[in-house]
Amino acid sequence: MKLIVKQGMHGRGAFAGEPIGSGTLILQFSGPFLHYRETSADTLALQIGPDLYIGASGGPDDFVNHSCDPNAGVRIEGTTAKLFAIRAVATGEEILFDYSTILDEDDFTMSCLCGSPACRNTITDGKYLPDEVWSRYESLGILPEYVRRSREERRRSGLRPGTSASAS
Repeated sequence: MKLIVKQGMHGRGAFAGEPIGSGTLILQFSGPFLHYRETSADTLALQIGPDLYIGASGGPDDFVNHSCDPNAGVRIEGTTAKLFAIRAVATGEEILFDYSTILDEDDFTMSCLCGSPACRNTITDGKYLPDEVWSRYESLGILPEYVRRSREERRRSGLRPGTSASAS
C-alpha cells in the first residue's frame, strides 16, 4: 500500500498514494510494546489491550490521525494491530481512524478538531461512544475485545454505556 506522509490540516498525516478499496488492509502498526506506566499524555502510542500499547515506529503508522467520521478502522488480534479501510479512500485523501475505538483508560481525553459534521468534540474511551456510533463500529468489526468488555461492564453495573459517569 502506497502511503505518503505530508502536512495536513492538523499537522502531519498519512495520505493514500493510490485508491484504496473498502476492506483493504492499509498498514500494520509497529513499534515497541509499552505498558500503561510507560506512557503519558504526550506518548505516541496505540492502545491494543488493557495495559498494552504499541509505541512509535518512525513509519507512516505514527501519522494516522483521528476523525469522528473515519475512513479506516483498527482491528486487533493478540498483539497485532492492523488498519483497514472501512470505506473507499481516494488517492490523496488523508487516512483517519476514530481514536476512541481503541481507548479504554478512564484518564485520557483530548479535544477533537476533526471538523467533521459528526464531530463529538472530545476524544475519550470507546465505552462512552454514542449508541449509534457504537453499533456502526461494532458492525464493521473495529471495536477490540477489551473495549467491548469495558462497555459491557458499565452496562452490568447499571451505568449507561454511551455516557460518562457524571451523565448517568
